[in-house]
Amino acid sequence: MLRKRHDGLEDTKEELCPLLFWGSFLSLTCCCCCFLYTFFPSKTTAKMKFESWMVTAAWLASTASAIGPPGPDTVKRLVGKAEKMANWKFPNPFSNPRHKKYDVTCEVEKVFPAREFVLDDLAVPEPNGLLQYRDALKTVFGMREYPGSWDGIDPHGYDRHILEMGYDELPLKVREWIEQQERTNGPGRGLYAVYPRAHPGTRAMNTVPVPEKVPVPAEYREKDDRRVVLFAPGAIYEVLPLWLAEGTPCDDALSSTDKYTGKIADGGVVGWPVHISRPKRAIGEREVEFRLKAQVLKLKEGETDDGEDIIVEETVEKTEKTKEKVAEPEKAAEAEKAVESEAAEETTKDEL
Repeated sequence: MLRKRHDGLEDTKEELCPLLFWGSFLSLTCCCCCFLYTFFPSKTTAKMKFESWMVTAAWLASTASAIGPPGPDTVKRLVGKAEKMANWKFPNPFSNPRHKKYDVTCEVEKVFPAREFVLDDLAVPEPNGLLQYRDALKTVFGMREYPGSWDGIDPHGYDRHILEMGYDELPLKVREWIEQQERTNGPGRGLYAVYPRAHPGTRAMNTVPVPEKVPVPAEYREKDDRRVVLFAPGAIYEVLPLWLAEGTPCDDALSSTDKYTGKIADGGVVGWPVHISRPKRAIGEREVEFRLKAQVLKLKEGETDDGEDIIVEETVEKTEKTKEKVAEPEKAAEAEKAVESEAAEETTKDEL
C-alpha cells in the first residue's frame, strides 16, 4: 500500500484517490447545474432541488480541494530521551543483595513470543506496522499514562514500545485478569487492549466486549484465537506471576496477587524478565521473545530482614542499554526504510 504524508499525517492512497476523484466530478457537476439553473429555469420545486444538490456537491468538492496534493515529507523523526520512570514499583529482585537472605521454595521460567513495535509503526500498514489498530488504540491507551517499557524505562516520543500477541497466546489466568479489570473498571483497566484480528485492508475500531458472566461462556473463549492483544511491556510487570502460574507446583502462590508487590518479603513472590530479544527492524522483522522468571521466597533460618532495599546503581547502565534498543543506528533505519520502500513499490505495481 502506497502512503503519502501531508501536514505530518499519513493517509493511504486507497483512501485519498476516491475522494479526489469524486471531488473533481462533483465540481464539474456544480458547473453544469449552474448553467442549467441559469439558462433553463423551471418550476420553483425544481429550483429548490437544484439548490440542495449544488450545496451538497460544493461541500464535498471543497473537502477534496482542502486535502489537496500530498506535501513533501519534511517531518523529522523525534527521538525520545530514555529515562527511568519516577513511579516505577517493580525493581529487579534478583540483583538486590537482600535476595541472598532467602531460600527459593519454588521457581518457574517460561519463554513467550511476541511482536514489538514503536509508535512510528502506528502509521505503517501490516505486517510491519499497526495502522489497522491505530484509531482504536487512541481510545484505550488515552485513558492512562504510558506504563513503561522494559525494565521500567520510558523511552519517550516515538521510541515507546508496544507489544502484540495473539490473545490465545496469553496464559488463561492473564486473560481472565484482563477481563476482570475491564468488567469491574479495576486499576488494571486499559493496560491491555484486546481487538478482533483485523483482516487485510480493514481497521479495528473497538475493543472486544467482555461478557458480564464469570466464567465467560465457552463460545466466547473459543474465539480467543481470532483476537489480538496490544500492550506496553510495562504491563507485564503488573501481573508477572500470572504469566507463569498455570500447570506448575507454584500455581497457588503465583496466582495470589497479594503475594506479589514488587518487594522482597518472607513468603512473597518476586519476578522479572530475565531475557529479552531485540527485533531485527533493519530487515523488516518485529518478532521478539521474552523469558519471565518468578520465585516464591522464604527467609533463611537465622536471617533477619529489615525490609530496607539497598539501591543498586544500575540506572545509567539500563538507560544506555535502552538507548541502544530504541534508537536504531542510522544505517539500520535507512535499511528499514529501503525495505518498506521496496514493499510499497511492489504493492503499487500489483495495484497497477
